Amino acid sequence: MTTALHGKNGSVTAKARVALVSRSGSTHLAAVIMRSGHEVWECGDWMGFAKANTPVDLVLYDEDLSNDLPSNLSVPALMVSERPSGVAAGHVGLASAAAIESALEPLLALAVELSQSASRCRELERLFEGVRSGDVLVGNSPVMRRLQSSLRRAADCDATVLIEGPRGSGKSLAARAVHCKSRRSDRPIVVVSCGETQAEALSQAIEASRSTTLVLEDIDRLPVQAQAVLVRHLKERTAAGSAPRLVATTSAHLPELVAKGSFREDLYYRLHALPIVVPSLRERVSDIGPIADSILEASSLQTGRPRPDFTPAARQLLESMQWPGNVAQLEMAVRRAMVLAGGGAIDRDHLLAPPAGTQPQSAAATSTTRADASAGELTEDLIRPFEEEEQLLLSRALRATKGNVRRAAQLLGIGRATLYRKIQQYRLRLQ
Repeated sequence: MTTALHGKNGSVTAKARVALVSRSGSTHLAAVIMRSGHEVWECGDWMGFAKANTPVDLVLYDEDLSNDLPSNLSVPALMVSERPSGVAAGHVGLASAAAIESALEPLLALAVELSQSASRCRELERLFEGVRSGDVLVGNSPVMRRLQSSLRRAADCDATVLIEGPRGSGKSLAARAVHCKSRRSDRPIVVVSCGETQAEALSQAIEASRSTTLVLEDIDRLPVQAQAVLVRHLKERTAAGSAPRLVATTSAHLPELVAKGSFREDLYYRLHALPIVVPSLRERVSDIGPIADSILEASSLQTGRPRPDFTPAARQLLESMQWPGNVAQLEMAVRRAMVLAGGGAIDRDHLLAPPAGTQPQSAAATSTTRADASAGELTEDLIRPFEEEEQLLLSRALRATKGNVRRAAQLLGIGRATLYRKIQQYRLRLQ
């Protein structure tokens, strides 16, 4: 007998955990189930079943035990009968052993599917509660504690919130946390991607989000006509409870866009009522390990597979990587490393496999790369985004001058005001 739970290559991809409750034993049935690649656990009566408290996906029981069927069973229970039997509440009667064997395959497949669906529901509930409590924003570093405090304050009021931070740092998650902690949490959140939203669509979104929270992602990409609509809304809205609560996110430095004329100054000041900054991953190195562990835990819950762990060398490597893509890049790297590890411990080699940009960068390595690029053929792989190069150059200057902004500005050939603005833009540390 084959089973629907076997993959294309014949290997079992998921197992059902079946309990056989029988006074006389069900050796034939147990053998059929085990041949299908599933797990079987046997007990003589319902008392033994309850005492064992073993998690199962499906219960098969004798007909003479049907009168004592527990009312609190949370999994499918099917009665095995040697003679024809009808369908009763909470269980199914099967006509014969042959019928049991022919029906077993889809039943086991259904049991596994229900178990996996229940696991996904539990994971979604855990994620929702994590967003509501703020625990899903993993980290206990000083900057994360300040962020959690800011999110709580934002949730307790109706002021417009502007959430700033580099790409991949978790701004969208922070916006949802504000909603889930607020008095509007019983209503569905409305999320709009500003890069794809024209003036009419924005007006419709504002109208549709009355009495709840409207999240405007990438507000810096909002078209000029739509900016005018948003300014008008912010001017005309009242303190009535039906007005949507606005939360905007951006990875850009809005004052620069205002100076260039691509973003309205009056809109910037209205959005900046309650600014919140989500830190980059490099600003909270001590949180990298716990975040990576939480990604492993979530992935294991989703797949139903045992949770692997990092080797000490892998953990050290995680904290030495630059992570320009922040938490989003870390998640991609960890999930890919899990696949490469094949269920075993995750080592350095598994983490070094992701695309270029996640490798540890040192000053010597950077100099060598640049020397190789100048000596050999210049390829696209050696080109990094302008903002990354600028941030690296500014960081080196500040480290070299031990945080002396005046001297760093002289070395860079720029004004001190410009350097201070860049320090704020990239949230650089003064050594």
